[in-house]
Amino acid sequence: MEMPDINQWLGEQEWYQQIKAKWDEQDQESKSYLQIAAVGLVTAFVLYLVLSFIWGVHTLKREVDDKSQLLLQLQSANEDLQKLRSANSSLSAIANPDNGPWPPYFEGYAGQIGISHENLSVSESKAGTTNDLSKEALYDVTVKKVNVHQLVRFAYALETGSRPVKLRNLTINTQPDLSGYLDATLSVSAFTLLNTTK
Repeated sequence: MEMPDINQWLGEQEWYQQIKAKWDEQDQESKSYLQIAAVGLVTAFVLYLVLSFIWGVHTLKREVDDKSQLLLQLQSANEDLQKLRSANSSLSAIANPDNGPWPPYFEGYAGQIGISHENLSVSESKAGTTNDLSKEALYDVTVKKVNVHQLVRFAYALETGSRPVKLRNLTINTQPDLSGYLDATLSVSAFTLLNTTK
């Protein structure tokens, strides 16, 4: 099947014949103006399409950037929330007034102050005095490579914490390398309150 000739098909159209007749009636100068106007309209239309495409791409890029920024904020907020949950779980053992093991209690306060787990050691407990209200356990809590500020804060936190602890003795050994860090051993009495209800 042969394709119809486009020129023949246009020549058979009445609207095309009317436009061609009007075109033939125009003088050469008018034809030139019309051709320039047609080229201008086509150029303006093409320019409009190009600008519309560029604007659409720019809008999509801005939306992607906004969503990426929002995603980063959500990820950051999620990380902060996980850190808070982790800190809350470790602090719950500190703030819990129930009678629990003492070493995690000491480690919790040390972690709050910035003393790492590797720089802290807690001795085995030794029995102290016991009366009707409480039972005493003696511990030596040793910290290494801490500064004076951390040591003072740690001692203060233990004595003012949620569980009854008394600082009995403090032994300090300075580092010979003049780094400003020191090692210290805090001898503490940790009191477990006895249940007096019968």
